[in-house]
Parts: sequence; C-alpha cells; structure tokens
Amino acid sequence: MAQQNKVTYKISAIETLDLEMKHPKQQNIDFNTFHFDLKLQHRINAEKKLVFVITNISIMDKDKSSRVGYLETSCIFEVENFNDYLTSDEESNVKFPDSFINEINSMAISTTRGIMFSEFKGTFLHKAVLPVFQSEQLSKDQQEKQG
Repeated sequence: MAQQNKVTYKISAIETLDLEMKHPKQQNIDFNTFHFDLKLQHRINAEKKLVFVITNISIMDKDKSSRVGYLETSCIFEVENFNDYLTSDEESNVKFPDSFINEINSMAISTTRGIMFSEFKGTFLHKAVLPVFQSEQLSKDQQEKQG
C-alpha cells in the first residue's frame, strides 16, 4: 500500500512536442480575444521512475470557429521515492497523492504558458496568453479521460 510521505521529485526535462500557428482565412478577426481548450495527460515510466505531464492547448479565435494555434508540451518529473507509491507488485499500478498531481499539473501548465509566450511572441498570437487558474479547477473526470 502507498505510504503517505512526501513525494520527492525534480524536473527531469521539458519538451515541446508540437507547435502550430494557422492564420485564419476570415477577415476582421479580433486578435485580442482567444479561447483555450486545455487537456492534460499523465504517463508513467516506472522503470526510470518518471512521471510525464503532457499538456495540449488548442487556441481558438474569438468566435470559436477556427483553431488558430496549438501547442503540446511534456514536463517530465523524476520521482526519487517512486516505489513508495506502488499499489501492487505490478509497476504500472501507482497512486500518487492528489496534492502531488495538482502540483505537477500546475507546474506543467505554467511552463507551457511560458513556452506559448516565447513561441508566439511577435506573431498574430502574441496576445494569446493562457489565463491563470488553479489546476484543481480541472475536473478529475477530464483528467482521467486523458490519462
């Protein structure tokens, strides 16, 4: 059974997996207002004690009629005490505390926000800045569908 001690981890790597910018064909597009569709996926590499948080962000125009941008990143965390959270003899059965999941989700989203700003600077997506929110606001159902 998983112990309730503190998860000891560090950021192992940050990767940009996919980046897309697509100028809409419509005229009179408002490039000051955007909508964002955010999805998180979690992957595990038990052998290397790694947790991957893959963040997918679709950027829609004001009317939500066109996807004008997309960014997919991966934040990889190395968990020193990974074995403390194994729930059975199988390495694929691991259960981390919700507080840890919320923490790494928040870091992955913030990191992706910074990558967005850097990659979109000087383009028509310059003002497409991902709003600040708590990762706890994401529904667990949405997170589980992606994991």
